[in-house]
Amino acid sequence: MSSLHQYRQLFSVQLLLDYYLTEEVDLYQNTPDNPMSEVLAEQVGRYDLERDLYVEPTPETVKTLKDKKLLFKRNNQGFFVGCQVSDLGAGVFTPFVAMDESFSLKFQVSARNPYFFNFTNIRLEEELANKDQFIYYFSNRANNIVDNNLYLSTPISDFDTSYAYEASEIFVDASDPLNPTMFEAIENNGPGAFDANNWRQIFIGVNPLFQFVTSLDRIVSRPSIFKHDVEIAAEEILTFLIRDSNDTVVKTVQHQTSESGTPLLECELDLSDLESGYYQIEVQNNLGTPIPALSLTCYMDDHIYEERPLAVIECFYEPNESLGEYRWLDQSDSSRLRTPDYTIRWKNRATWWRYYYSGTPDLTSTVLENLDPDVNAPNHRILISSNPLALTQIGREIRVTLGNGDLQLLPNPNVQMIYPENGRIYSELNMGGGFGPPE
Repeated sequence: MSSLHQYRQLFSVQLLLDYYLTEEVDLYQNTPDNPMSEVLAEQVGRYDLERDLYVEPTPETVKTLKDKKLLFKRNNQGFFVGCQVSDLGAGVFTPFVAMDESFSLKFQVSARNPYFFNFTNIRLEEELANKDQFIYYFSNRANNIVDNNLYLSTPISDFDTSYAYEASEIFVDASDPLNPTMFEAIENNGPGAFDANNWRQIFIGVNPLFQFVTSLDRIVSRPSIFKHDVEIAAEEILTFLIRDSNDTVVKTVQHQTSESGTPLLECELDLSDLESGYYQIEVQNNLGTPIPALSLTCYMDDHIYEERPLAVIECFYEPNESLGEYRWLDQSDSSRLRTPDYTIRWKNRATWWRYYYSGTPDLTSTVLENLDPDVNAPNHRILISSNPLALTQIGREIRVTLGNGDLQLLPNPNVQMIYPENGRIYSELNMGGGFGPPE
């Protein structure tokens, strides 16, 4: 006689793209006949993550799942991990295989849609072509709970005077904790003091604010053996302290120049004896003084380094309650399943919209203006949005009044092409005047 194994959800991860699921109120008519809640519910029903992103467990996690009687299942919003359970009755379930030791499950996220960077606001990679290889890293140690949502991304930072912002990046001003405000860069700016001319407030009136993926979630990808450039330190002896995700020093490596009087230029780090995962590397001189310019936060994994996915999601289990609301089990109550739902959310990119006409357009608009106010100038035939507009599948109404008084709705740009130009990012539409940079 065979017995049936019961499985229940241990935790889930939803990866949400605001290009499809935006909650920008102005996009919705929000009338009794067409309420925003119903339209958004329809968008959620049609949402299919796999057209844009593909999630799968790493090879080592495949083995861990099998050993611990866990199941990985994708759904239209992300995935969940199921657990073989024992039924204690009254709707209480505990893991069939006892979880007595710490471990983590790792999942790699690959971009399937070649235009993913176009319609999300994450940094464009042009400036990174000859530099480091980056990935986005998310974990349930993020400690980023907003409005009962357990985000796996790092909390959005306040304005950083030392950071070079790219158009469409965001920050949150939390100087008034009860009424935080979110700002979006309309053009590249920084490092330097805040200049309101470079920013616009978004999600006005929304409180609490959503949490989105930002550059704080981006770290360096490294193989288990790699070389670290240390030339700028001009030191003959350097000590590397390798800290794991628990901030525990798990390895110390010292390098010394082979020739006295000649500083080190490059140091090879062999971490092949360590488990793959998240590490922070601190570099100290011979006096034990840290050298911040040489510090490195990385995800070390040969497979990930070769595959080059967009992101890695790491979900930790601890046999205690140190993970707080992010924990999978209630250890103080028979290790019953808590089934947390985690969230990762990408904001949609905002661009300046340019409409190219063959001649001066005979229309007026409250959201568009002539690129050049001089009626005799070539660029007078080009209309441009007065502010950046977020790209969205739902579409937004661009109303214009024609010369004869008729109202017309102009099309929205597609996401296939965006144009970084002079610190701004543009989307273009051919209204009979072709494309190309303004004259």
